[in-house]
Amino acid sequence: MKKQTTILLSALILTGFCSPIIQTADTKAAIVRNVDDMVPSGKVLHFGEKFELSDLKEEASIPVKAYAQTGQFLENGYVKLNQRNIWDLQEKKETTVATPSIYTKSNWGGHLEYEALNINLKMTYDDNTKTFTLFDNGNPITEDIVYELYEGSARIHYVLKDTKKELYTYEQKEVLQYRDFPSEETFMIEPLRKIYDAPEPVGYFDAYNMDFEALANWNPFESEDDDDDVDFDSPIIEKYNRKEIDKDHGTEFTVYLEKAKPYTINFKVYLDNKPYFSKKVTGELHGSIPLQDEPKMPDSTVATLNKSKTAMSTINEYVPQLGTTIQTGSVLHSKIFDQNFGKIGAASTINGQPNFLNTGIYGISGESLEDNQVFVNDDNVGRTTTLELYYESNQADETPDTSVTADVTIESNLGKQVVKNVTGKVGEDITVTVPKKDGYVADKTTVIAHVDKDGKITTEEKVTYTKKNTNEEKPNNNNNQTNNPNGNNTDSNLPSHYNGLVGTMKKPVDLYDFNIGQMTKNKQRQLAANSDWKVDQIITLNGVKYYRVATNEWVKDSDVYRYVAQKGIVNTKDVEVTYLSNVEDKIVNNRGLAANTAWKYDRIAYLGANETKYYRVATNEFVKASDVINN
Repeated sequence: MKKQTTILLSALILTGFCSPIIQTADTKAAIVRNVDDMVPSGKVLHFGEKFELSDLKEEASIPVKAYAQTGQFLENGYVKLNQRNIWDLQEKKETTVATPSIYTKSNWGGHLEYEALNINLKMTYDDNTKTFTLFDNGNPITEDIVYELYEGSARIHYVLKDTKKELYTYEQKEVLQYRDFPSEETFMIEPLRKIYDAPEPVGYFDAYNMDFEALANWNPFESEDDDDDVDFDSPIIEKYNRKEIDKDHGTEFTVYLEKAKPYTINFKVYLDNKPYFSKKVTGELHGSIPLQDEPKMPDSTVATLNKSKTAMSTINEYVPQLGTTIQTGSVLHSKIFDQNFGKIGAASTINGQPNFLNTGIYGISGESLEDNQVFVNDDNVGRTTTLELYYESNQADETPDTSVTADVTIESNLGKQVVKNVTGKVGEDITVTVPKKDGYVADKTTVIAHVDKDGKITTEEKVTYTKKNTNEEKPNNNNNQTNNPNGNNTDSNLPSHYNGLVGTMKKPVDLYDFNIGQMTKNKQRQLAANSDWKVDQIITLNGVKYYRVATNEWVKDSDVYRYVAQKGIVNTKDVEVTYLSNVEDKIVNNRGLAANTAWKYDRIAYLGANETKYYRVATNEFVKASDVINN
């Protein structure tokens, strides 16, 4: 039986974005290298050489040539005869002798140990020819014996994957070990952080596999177990084939270290809602963020920190499904500053002012300060965190609500339409009546306008006028007309021109065919969920409004929502949380926007039965226009 060496691998399932924990139990077998097998002792007996048994004393040696299974010559070894072997031969008995172990070096200097495929040989002595014969399973052999690898060391090259630069080379000993099953011809690459004197792979993940595909596809909201239950890395296991290993082949391996995204912290300070100070701090994985030079904060004698407006938002690039997480208010302030205050060392205060910058950096990173720096571990890599502090001048008076009266200009296909003397409060959205034009019908009766702080009242909506159809009203129709919210008197079985955009929601939308004043459901086609469509006509039948999205293909207005494709930036107001809604006009419970923060939007949507105006700030997240300020 071969000696067996066992390596125990233990990998901890990760929670969140943490470094892998790899444990190797120290269970390597105690290997006694019998170097005497490589050195002759006693009388040396060669194959075919005549000798007298009486000349043998207590020991003798037979030189043999060891070859790897690849056919490469390894070293010379010596079959040793002890006193018992000699006695057996003198008694004209067959004796069992052990094949020698072979110890050699790889071409780069690593240790390799080989053992013969047949451990025990038989030996006989012929009195007539005065020679000996070695038998392997009954077959006589010459001096050549085939060996297999039993144990050896591997040379590991740690290479930066993106630059192909070699960071470190290491001899990992006693890893090419013999095991009972060929499938166990593997070993675990040693991480750099566990190798004494090895460099830190700053900016790169250590020697373990990063399953980015599985990580990106992980959906924490569909997890049956803990939301953070995701295993996205594992130790690097190298495979080898002992039959293909010799002094020149199969003992060197290359590990490619993945580049990691840095940890980024944005520190922002506002005074009376205006930018006062900002700083961006980054740290590479396995690197550190040094103690920062503390900026001068607003003078505490004239300005007060509003703890309730403290805000922190975090984005983790490796788990995009988590989106942006936001924490606000005095509880967050206490968690970061009050609880961590005094733990930043000598730089706890500057000129009597709290060391907010450094306390904030180390407080939100969750790390402790060591040697005036905080180390960037795996749980923070790829994360961007924004920390915001708001100061308010002690003498600042609250700006009273003011009303503005101004003319409103509405863009239309007939030129600019001006509505005179419209009044509204600064910061609010108001409804403005669309002017009527003789001989024309507008595609909407009102538009939404915003009252700006500079005294202007503006609207992004446009109006399309179409000429009235003189045949639109027919006799004997019992005057059965319904004015739709957009001002079209369309319950006359005739469509009107309408230029706009609509979007579907989370379910496929039925299509309808219009024929002889009636709508019939199209059983062959639907609009996909969460898709956008251009509309060119509108009609109202029996009080139900329809939009045309293709030739004789119509959708109900209750199955879609109207929107305007427009980009811009909105600011949240001075409230602790501004809540979001989804496309169904339902509140999003687990997310919100921090006070006095700016957000990009890509469309203006009118959601719900009342067509409330919203700005879209994410794929399925909308903020109500009345809750924000449009810049």
